[in-house]
Amino acid sequence: MAIVTHNAVRQLNDVKPFKDTWKVEIKVLHSWIQHSTYSGGDSFDFILADKTGVKIHCTCKRNFFSRVKKLQVGQWKFIENFSVTPATGKYRPTSHKYKMTITGSSNVTNSELKIDDDFLTLTPLQAIMNGSLDSKFLVDVIGRAIDIGELQVVQVGGKEKKMLGLTLTDTNDQHIGCCLWGRFAEQVLAAYKDGEENNILCLLRFAKINVYKGQVQITNAFEISSMIINPTGFDVEDYAAQALYIEKCIVKATVYAIDTDWAWYYFGCVKCNNRKVTNITKKDVVPLKHVWRCDSCRQSVTKVAPQFKLHLLIKDETGETKIMLLDTIAEPVVGVSAEVLLDGSLEEVEDPEDLPDVITALIGKTFKFGVYVAKDNVDYGADIFSIGGAWSANEIISQCEDDTTLPSDHSSGQVSLISIESEDTKGASSTPVSKRSGSSRDSQIDDLSSTSKKQRFKNIKLEKIDGE
Repeated sequence: MAIVTHNAVRQLNDVKPFKDTWKVEIKVLHSWIQHSTYSGGDSFDFILADKTGVKIHCTCKRNFFSRVKKLQVGQWKFIENFSVTPATGKYRPTSHKYKMTITGSSNVTNSELKIDDDFLTLTPLQAIMNGSLDSKFLVDVIGRAIDIGELQVVQVGGKEKKMLGLTLTDTNDQHIGCCLWGRFAEQVLAAYKDGEENNILCLLRFAKINVYKGQVQITNAFEISSMIINPTGFDVEDYAAQALYIEKCIVKATVYAIDTDWAWYYFGCVKCNNRKVTNITKKDVVPLKHVWRCDSCRQSVTKVAPQFKLHLLIKDETGETKIMLLDTIAEPVVGVSAEVLLDGSLEEVEDPEDLPDVITALIGKTFKFGVYVAKDNVDYGADIFSIGGAWSANEIISQCEDDTTLPSDHSSGQVSLISIESEDTKGASSTPVSKRSGSSRDSQIDDLSSTSKKQRFKNIKLEKIDGE
């Protein structure tokens, strides 16, 4: 019979080997059976996280499997009475210096806590490739699968194993080799055969950093790893944006109006990098407390920050069109932050015609805009173009943080002029684009451009970016 005590609940960072009567509240992120030929036999292993996001490896020998039958992936539980030992091994699924071991006195009970966060910690591909990471720790990575090879059957330790080679590429156009084994290889190959081809986004959790023939690569660490194809949710959808843009160009045009069909700002969740939130404040409650719903955090939040989402109507001598500037681009153009303009107000826009003077002052000014032509613009006739940079006559005044393809000097005039129409861009949808517009916090806005309008592109003079 399990021993039930009344210990205080502690965070995972607090647990240490000096006692076995700890009590923690955790979420099960992943579980697997660890096969072994040693006398102890197989073990049931888990990756657990507390509400602060700290993760720990937990293991349970076969003799005590009945103790952990309540530990289901995605659920919050209390675990009480377990031993704590140093975390060792060549490949460690968490960076915690200790691991938990279930004993005959361990007890698992239900928790009322409901936090949908998967506590994803994505590692940039560049950090893996430059050798700055300790390869004994497993990592979370995400990237688009390209150069997918043939499924091979190879001999490993006297047994046949299925293997698939491919390349992962991220939104910064970094590439790294990836070798998948067993069911992981079959999972990617099945998605490829289903017709998804180059639109396969792989989220590989608890992956192993390996060196093969002098090249750094990523591989699954047997069953310790987990993989999701084309995932959605926290910190993941940013990576799908790389396939949305099929052309980039520079347009010199004059702002002739502000599009007041749209609000000039939105509120973003501070916790998840300013993704758009929905106001769920109850106006009839006194005192009034502002509350928003964040779909990325999947919970109610109170800490938000205003972000620009500025829709401009621009024209040159050949035509006119609509563009949208998100916060990282709009703030340097306007010259002041949205937070300063709102002066602490948490109210939504009531009258879109009531604009701050610094915004209406943009009318009549001429800029060079770095325009992203998206698949929605080409395939569905969306008439709003996203902007990745803005320049005055002779210097850059705004540029998206993670885009290095836009040239630093646009005053030389050494570029050709083209006219963009819907017919000209229909054949461009296969052009690969490795950069996204705006920072990760901006790319999550749910209505970057309207796909409900089927209008053709209006003529506008464009300057092609050098080297593209």
